[in-house]
Amino acid sequence: MKVALMPNPTREQAKETTDKLCIALDKFGISYDFVYETDEISDSTDLVIAIGGDGTMIRAAKLALFNEIPVLGVNAGNLAFLMGLETDEMTLLNKLLTKDYYIEERLVVRIDVFNKENESVMSDYCINDAVFARGAAIKLSSFELYCDSRFINSYTSDGLIIATPTGSTAYNLAAGGPIVDPRVEGIILSPICPHSLVERTVLFSANSVLKIKNPGNTSKILLSCDGRDSVDFNEGYSAEIRKADKKAKFLRLKDDTFLDILHKKMKIK
Repeated sequence: MKVALMPNPTREQAKETTDKLCIALDKFGISYDFVYETDEISDSTDLVIAIGGDGTMIRAAKLALFNEIPVLGVNAGNLAFLMGLETDEMTLLNKLLTKDYYIEERLVVRIDVFNKENESVMSDYCINDAVFARGAAIKLSSFELYCDSRFINSYTSDGLIIATPTGSTAYNLAAGGPIVDPRVEGIILSPICPHSLVERTVLFSANSVLKIKNPGNTSKILLSCDGRDSVDFNEGYSAEIRKADKKAKFLRLKDDTFLDILHKKMKIK
């Protein structure tokens, strides 16, 4: 087995955790090299191991998405809902040799952005979420929502979050959206600070095609996919969000479920 290691250099604990990981891999005779976000994964790679927090895991999963390679996360962060191992569980890496693991597949959405002339200006894939948010000006923004070409609602808010079940524990959760078990395939829409007493999160079928339109705003709107650099979402722009034809693959060495992890991380009684 050949492993690509992707540590997060901004995490204080990442170097120490990476050193422990390399010692364990050497002990079990598992070969490895290092890969970074701007690199390409070799066709001979069998597994990517992300060392950091959930953001590192998402970046590694996006890097591995088109190679259809699974990703294992080693926690060097804080909550880290997605990471499969803690720093004191390195001995479990021996299961890679005996193939005593399973692959958990997660929904990915594709987002395509068009300008007012309906010309494509951006395409990306989101494992966590796509966030439409106002820029520096402290003004509410307007959005129009369509589902399968049918008008659904107009929103006046600080923004909109389109999240996968994987991303339900990220910004969606902070914005008051629901936690969704990743076994449930659906696309979550949560308004950010809506100027309304009745606006709530909506969970759409994963087979839906959502469209977000910018009908014209006095404030600048930005779009960010999986927390990366934002792009302008100008007046007259629209974005289509649909289920991607690929899934993120998370390798699991333990048999704890999503609810087990939720209970542990959130201290739910």
